[in-house]
Amino acid sequence: MKLKPAKCSFGEEEGNFLGHIVTPRGIKANPKKIEAIENMPSPKTKKQVQSLNGKLAALTRFLSKAAERSLPFFNTLKDCAKKSDFKWTDKAEKAFQEMKVLLKDLPTLTAPIADETLILYLAISREAVLPSASDNGTH
Repeated sequence: MKLKPAKCSFGEEEGNFLGHIVTPRGIKANPKKIEAIENMPSPKTKKQVQSLNGKLAALTRFLSKAAERSLPFFNTLKDCAKKSDFKWTDKAEKAFQEMKVLLKDLPTLTAPIADETLILYLAISREAVLPSASDNGTH
């Protein structure tokens, strides 16, 4: 096996691994990814909403009810088959601003403690994010 020294880290207390910050206390969201959304202006095009959804996808494991909170963004895309159909709604703007607030205080994910009761919370929603009719699987 060969290692590239430039890509190796040994004896680190904290480091970036697969887009997350790994520490002795657990796994944290990458602050650069959070900052990218916090500094993002309200989307004005379909492509910007798609970019927002991609950025949020990287943080979903840290966000409670991420799919439900992102639904206004997906609905914006669903109703937007052509560029000229794009409409950023008040509901989407409110969800966007609420998401920015939530990103300021994300939890640290930790491993379960042996012999301690593990509680699993399931989130359900009446709505689901489905591919739009214009999305035929080709990109």
